[in-house]
Amino acid sequence: MIEKKIGDYCVVGDGAHAKIQRKKSGFMYLTSRNFKSSGLDLSKVDYISQEDFNKHFKDDSKALTKPKVGDVVFSIIGTIGEPYLIKANDDFGLSSSVAILRPNLKVLFPPYLYYWIKGQRFQSALHSIKSGVAQGFISLEMIRSLPLKCPPLFTQRKIVSILSAYDDLIENNARRIKILEEMAQAIYKEWFVYFRFPGHERVKMVDSELGKIPEGWAVKPIGDLIETLGGGTPSTTNGEYWENGEIIWYTPTDITSSNGIFIQKSAKQITQIGLEKSSAKMFPAYCVMMTSRATIGEVAINTKPACTNQGFITCIPSSRLPSFYLYFWIRQNKEMIISLAGGATYKEINKTTFRKIPILVPSKAVSDSFVSVINPMFNQIENLQSQIENLRHTRDLLLPKLISGEIDAPELDILYAVDANENY
Repeated sequence: MIEKKIGDYCVVGDGAHAKIQRKKSGFMYLTSRNFKSSGLDLSKVDYISQEDFNKHFKDDSKALTKPKVGDVVFSIIGTIGEPYLIKANDDFGLSSSVAILRPNLKVLFPPYLYYWIKGQRFQSALHSIKSGVAQGFISLEMIRSLPLKCPPLFTQRKIVSILSAYDDLIENNARRIKILEEMAQAIYKEWFVYFRFPGHERVKMVDSELGKIPEGWAVKPIGDLIETLGGGTPSTTNGEYWENGEIIWYTPTDITSSNGIFIQKSAKQITQIGLEKSSAKMFPAYCVMMTSRATIGEVAINTKPACTNQGFITCIPSSRLPSFYLYFWIRQNKEMIISLAGGATYKEINKTTFRKIPILVPSKAVSDSFVSVINPMFNQIENLQSQIENLRHTRDLLLPKLISGEIDAPELDILYAVDANENY
C-alpha cells in the first residue's frame, strides 16, 4: 500500500476568510461548531444573504471556496478533525474554520478519503501537530503534510462498501428514532398543551395560574413534586479521582453531542473516591438531566446510574411527574427556563429558582395513560440507540484494520456498492 501525504493527492483549501454578516434566513453558513462525530449538526446554523453567498463562494477549482460533490470537509478550529463528505444536494457556505479537501479522482475515491480522515492514524497525526492552547487549530500547510495510505481504487471501493453498510444501518436507525421522537412529542403537545387527551370532552376546564386547565389537574412548584440534584467536579490535579474510574460522570458536552433522548456513557469517568471527595451526587437510571449554565435547557435521560458536573440540574422523577413527562415538559418550556437564568459572565439557572417554577400536574389517571402510550415508543428509541452504539463500535474497530491491511479487503467476497458517477 502506497504511503503518501494528503497534499500529494488532494487540493487543500478552506472556507471564506471575509467577515460576512449573518442573517436570520438565506443560505446556510457552516462553521466548525456544525461538525460532529455523528455528522453535520444543524441545530444551530448561521445564514448569509444570497448576494454574499454568490460573492464569496464561487466554483473555482483553485480557490476551493465552494465545496462540490466528492469534496471532504472537516473542522480545523476548536473541535478539530470531524469530517463530512459533500453530497449532491448540499449547498452551503463554509467559514475559514473548515478545511476543504478535493481528491484526485484518478487515484483517490472520495468516500475512502472520508473514512481515512475518520481513522485513528490520520486523527493521531492531526492532533499531534495542532497549534494553540485555549483553542486548537490546524493550518492548511499542516494538512498537506499529513499521512495518506492509498491502496488501489478497487480496494478503496471495497473498504468503503464494508464501512458504508454500517453507516447505512446507523442512518436508518436514526431516521426511525426521529420519527418516534416526533410522534411522542406530538402526543405530549396534544394531551398537555392543547388538552386533547382521551376523554377530554367530558372534563370541565377551570382557572389556574397557568390559565385554563382540566378539572382535577393541579399547578404546583416543580420542587414540591420531585427531588433535584446538582453536581460537582473532582480535582483534576488528583489522579486518584480519575485514573481507572468506572463511575459515569456527565458534562454538558456529553449531552449536546449525543443528539438523542437517552445517553448511555460519558466521555470521562471518575473513581469512587473522586465521587466522595466532590459535590457530585449519584442518581439512578432514567432521571432527567438538564444543563443549567451557559447552554441551558439541553436535556437527556441516563440509562445507567450516573453523576454530573456542576453544569446540571438533575430531576429525579416521581409517580406524579414521570421521566417521560419531565423530559417533554423541559423541552416545551426551554425558552421560559432560559429567561429565568441570571449571571454576568455566563447565564445560569440555579436549583432554588428552578424548583419554584410552576408545572402542570395532570391527574394520575391521565399521567398513567400517557406513560402506557409513550413507554413502548421510548423502549424502541432506547433499543435503536443501543444498536447505533454497537454499530458505530464495530465500524470503528473495522476501520483501522481495513485501512492498514490487517483485514485484506481485496480477498473479501463483496461487490462495492456504487458506480463511478455516484453522488455519495
